[in-house]
Amino acid sequence: MKMSKLRLKDFRNFTNLEIQFADRLNIFVGENGQGKSNLLEAISLLSLNESFRYADNENLIRYNQSASLIEGDLEKNGLDFKVKAQILKSRKNVTWNDKKISQANIRNHFSCVVFSPESLSYIKEASDERRTLIDDAFISVDPLGAGLVAEFRKALKTRNKILRDYSDEQKDKKSTLSVLESIEPLYLNLAAQLTMKRIKLLFDMKSEVQKAMTFITKKDVDILVEYRISAENYLQKARELSLEQINNALYQRLQQLRDAELSSGSSLVGPHKHEIVFLYDQKDSRFYCSQGQQRALILSFKMAQIVYYCKLHGAYPILLLDDVLSELDFVKRGALIEFLQSIKTQIFLTTTDLHLPEELRMNQSRVFEVKEGRIL
Repeated sequence: MKMSKLRLKDFRNFTNLEIQFADRLNIFVGENGQGKSNLLEAISLLSLNESFRYADNENLIRYNQSASLIEGDLEKNGLDFKVKAQILKSRKNVTWNDKKISQANIRNHFSCVVFSPESLSYIKEASDERRTLIDDAFISVDPLGAGLVAEFRKALKTRNKILRDYSDEQKDKKSTLSVLESIEPLYLNLAAQLTMKRIKLLFDMKSEVQKAMTFITKKDVDILVEYRISAENYLQKARELSLEQINNALYQRLQQLRDAELSSGSSLVGPHKHEIVFLYDQKDSRFYCSQGQQRALILSFKMAQIVYYCKLHGAYPILLLDDVLSELDFVKRGALIEFLQSIKTQIFLTTTDLHLPEELRMNQSRVFEVKEGRIL
């Protein structure tokens, strides 16, 4: 899969832009604050329908304008697609070949993997960042992933509203328990499905993560990932684990924490509360690893995600690297460049380093200089 052309109108600091890409490697070079990351963001919006920078719609529109427009020409398995995203302050309108499409369906058609400086901090940040890391990987490889995550979030929002109404004394306990009981089968089913999908993904990717870590560090390091539900590592029993077992475990936990949920006004049981822990030589990487080791772990996971996607779908996803190489030491930088040269995927990369194009020599590549929202 690849993107051959991108057109922008009033997007971020770009007024009007049309740019044609190379099939293999595209490098955006320039000083900070010129718009390099905005180009990667536009690509991610077309392929994922969301920004990897967690921006509000208003921030995506050029100052003093009412809307922005992103258009791209994409190709997958020999088929051509024209994708258009009109961004208004209140919503995004996305079309594929002039037909409206939902976010879930966009991810069914196209995929990209993002490396950014924010990605490199997933290990040391709060647990919801690691859950996002896993869900993004799951969504990228599973055609139904985005829909499942969206359905669970919707069910969770509904359940939280019921609990909050009771906590705020807007509803009595009897009616609250009655409503909770009526929606819990759906909630538990979605929670169990998402939990099962996460565990399966981590189990299936574990050997690739280990290989990638050895490749990056050039030494044998024991890497394990734990998926903890109520402090118990469910990844250990992934082979024999069933959806019914997870559903029952969540149900039992709901009964135990019923009063606590009513008191707190929020759902305390479900995949939004599960913990993912990366172990480095059997030690919790959050507390025992250096920043460099934590970054190596995330790089290993992202590299494994790319390889795993290709195994499942027979093609690589588009790869976006937002000024990541400057954040790595000499060994990790060299290993990542070697990896990039070995995979047959389209790569979009930003950098302030004018010498980087020499290090990343590839056929079918282009270098673009970006300055003040223009391509020179």
